[in-house]
Amino acid sequence: MISPTHLRRSKRQFGWLTIALIVGGRSLVAESVSSTVINVKDLGAIGDGNMHGVKEWIKNGRYASMRELRRACPFVQSDEWSVDEAAFELAKSKLPATGGTIYFPEGRYVAAHGSWTVKKDHIHLLGDGPEKSVLSTAAKINDALVLSGYRHVGWSNRAGDQFPFQPDSGKRGDAGVIMLDPAWRADFQPGDLVFIRNGACRFDQDYGEFNEVAAVDDTGSLTFKHALSRDYTLGCVNWAGTVTTEFTMPKESRTVSVVTSSGPGNFQPATGEPVSVGNQLFEVVGTGKTSLQLKNVGRGNAPPGTKIPAETKIAKSRAVIKLTQSTRDFRAEKIQFVGHRKVLNLSNSYEMEFVDCRFVRQPADADDAKAGLTIDGDGGRWARFTRCTLQASPPWGMQFARSFGGVTFDSCTFEDANVAFTEFSFDCEVKNCAFNFHGPNPEAVIITGKSGGDFRITNNRIHAENAVYIFDSLLDIQSQKHGGEGRFAIHGNTIESVGKTQVFRISSNLPSDIGTNAITAR
Repeated sequence: MISPTHLRRSKRQFGWLTIALIVGGRSLVAESVSSTVINVKDLGAIGDGNMHGVKEWIKNGRYASMRELRRACPFVQSDEWSVDEAAFELAKSKLPATGGTIYFPEGRYVAAHGSWTVKKDHIHLLGDGPEKSVLSTAAKINDALVLSGYRHVGWSNRAGDQFPFQPDSGKRGDAGVIMLDPAWRADFQPGDLVFIRNGACRFDQDYGEFNEVAAVDDTGSLTFKHALSRDYTLGCVNWAGTVTTEFTMPKESRTVSVVTSSGPGNFQPATGEPVSVGNQLFEVVGTGKTSLQLKNVGRGNAPPGTKIPAETKIAKSRAVIKLTQSTRDFRAEKIQFVGHRKVLNLSNSYEMEFVDCRFVRQPADADDAKAGLTIDGDGGRWARFTRCTLQASPPWGMQFARSFGGVTFDSCTFEDANVAFTEFSFDCEVKNCAFNFHGPNPEAVIITGKSGGDFRITNNRIHAENAVYIFDSLLDIQSQKHGGEGRFAIHGNTIESVGKTQVFRISSNLPSDIGTNAITAR
């Protein structure tokens, strides 16, 4: 860790410190990241807790006119921007492609135009401590810190841009998948970020995982950086309906009308949705109550004239999807973030780390108090929180969802904020944390949804008053066909509950390993 007393504004000194840390032990930033460090106050930030519009830069002579300011800061398209957020955007633009560190010295910085938005790889934010370096927003802005575009922004979501893989390819623990067409190897290179999808819940959500291409060969085999966390073979597809009668595969770019099943457990996709019927990829071009108009997009499909039998399952596309706008390799250290509806939106991001940070949800009005989340992780992978504090008033929840994987909370403190891993989340851990929780909303202190798996909740101290549940797995999506994989372990926790509270509400379908936990109820 860098002591605040050792920080200086000199880029030269910061660069030396970064290099020394890399040589001497665990690095503050990844070795691939630039040692460039930029102090936002050197670029005109004030950080006194007040909103200073960019026109103040003109008044104090930093820029001669708005035209000159916009030449230097083309992203400033109105005078509602604050100097603090403009300096932050300017700092991002000055960093090389390999990224670097943006330093917020002691102060309270206010964004007035929008959220503190990263949308760039290899960015590290550094402050002087969570009580000293504070990033907040004007009351009209919902989210404090936003890492990337929300949900499917940057996904190649058109059916014709996706890459189906072999029916028996993609077992849990496999190194990769084999695409249906070896020629598609030309579309990938090592380092590409992808999502491997194997259906969904209904036609919403996404069942799969973010991963990184490590290698591709002439057979169309994609090898990933991380072994597959779940079974993505066709037999484990999360389907949402079936065809009720046999149909014939049309020619490429032609359509076919199919009859679909109805009743409980069957759902209809929206027009434009990419769907797999068995392992054949189509685009939905029309919908009826019990019918679909499907266009054959090619993409490795069976030859025209092939008979697709009745009862073949329909699912959101089973394919590898390229991701083009996900924020990667982000780190924040020693900073406090204050948000009105959401404090942190890390959806669609990959490889994040937060150390010694504080996240405060502070609604600006009654509408804010009824909406939002402390943390919103709507798809992504690898988010580690170490010695962080999450604080909500009134008590409020978070959500990691849509197959977010690899979340760790280690030695963190939760003040009226819960933890929630739902909607196919996987490989998540909460350890050595302290919870001080006042219910009844949110309903549970820790939610580990039955649609996910590989959850580890160990050695935490939980004090809960009037909570409905301490540990819950049923507050989750309900219509998925393929449930979570991997065990749910609860060990070594010390739990003190006050009021009428059910400690465990665990789905019988979730393989659970509930060990020794010290429980006191009063």
